[in-house]
Amino acid sequence: MSFSEEQFLNKLNYLEDTQESISSASKWLLSQYREAPRVAQCWKNYMLQNNVNTRRKLLAIYLTNHVVQQAKAKKIIQFQIAFGDVAAPVLRHVYPELPRELKLKVKRVCDIWKDRAIFNEDVLRNIQTSLSVENSRPDPISNPPRLRELVKIYQDLSKTEKSNSAVKLRFDKSVEALDPSSVVYAENLKTVTKIGQAATDTISRSVSYRKRCIENLTQLLQEQQQLLENEENLIEEVNMILQSKDPSNFSTTEQDDNLLPTYEAGNDDDDDDNDDDSSSSEDEIKPKEERVLTEKRDNDSASNSAEEPQFKKSKSLSVDHSDGHQEAYEPEAPAPVESLDQEGATTVTSSIQDLLSKLAN
Repeated sequence: MSFSEEQFLNKLNYLEDTQESISSASKWLLSQYREAPRVAQCWKNYMLQNNVNTRRKLLAIYLTNHVVQQAKAKKIIQFQIAFGDVAAPVLRHVYPELPRELKLKVKRVCDIWKDRAIFNEDVLRNIQTSLSVENSRPDPISNPPRLRELVKIYQDLSKTEKSNSAVKLRFDKSVEALDPSSVVYAENLKTVTKIGQAATDTISRSVSYRKRCIENLTQLLQEQQQLLENEENLIEEVNMILQSKDPSNFSTTEQDDNLLPTYEAGNDDDDDDNDDDSSSSEDEIKPKEERVLTEKRDNDSASNSAEEPQFKKSKSLSVDHSDGHQEAYEPEAPAPVESLDQEGATTVTSSIQDLLSKLAN
């Protein structure tokens, strides 16, 4: 019988953790010793698939262990050579992702290979090196405390995701294999029922992990939303404080003062009126005596200009008073000319008397 990869994969998917199931599959593989390289390559491809769960990968390693030991006992070296070429690369990829309890079981198998010298020294050394490779996944301890539980749930969820498709495929194939006309139909149905229950349990566990993951993500989202609002408020507060300290805000008062109207002295009518008002105010605060003397002086000057044009004006002298202000000194009129006639003399005398009368008043 020629080797069929599909048949081999079917045996791997239906493999059970029992001595009978593993021995049966091993016996079939040993009969395919001429296709040992193809068997080993098919086994490698199966082990590297992400949708195969860790339990089924452990069972596949158990099957390989049984095959290589039986092959050594029967001196069928083809399987020792073929599986020796792929064992170390497969374990280097698979071993880090296994749970701790499964790692212990795989290590025990590898120790048996070493003790019984199933493979040559180079292969055994490469296998031991593969088991010492550090797990590439991040250490949960290094994660923030708030995320540790979420990371753990996500890791469990990732493991169940790989097994969901495998158990469903196994259940579908077992249902197709049922034959109601078979005399062992009842027994086969019991087996299919067990497979269906195992599939239900696996998928239900995945559903539980997913619900817990969603719950944790929801709480984390709410927390982050609240923290986001608080940080946005802090940013707004900082901006308000910086704006209040902006130097440009300090010059607002000065700018407002500059907007007030300013007036400068000019030649317009209003300025003239102001000058007049100012003069009037100054006149009002002058001493009364000085105003009277000034008025008399102005009147006398006008009178002298009209009546005595022949007289020459003398320079005004000023007399200092004890009160601090200067009183204007009025010059005396010149003596009348003797050559004037009587009428002219009378006129001059009359003018002098009027002047003296005004001064007396």
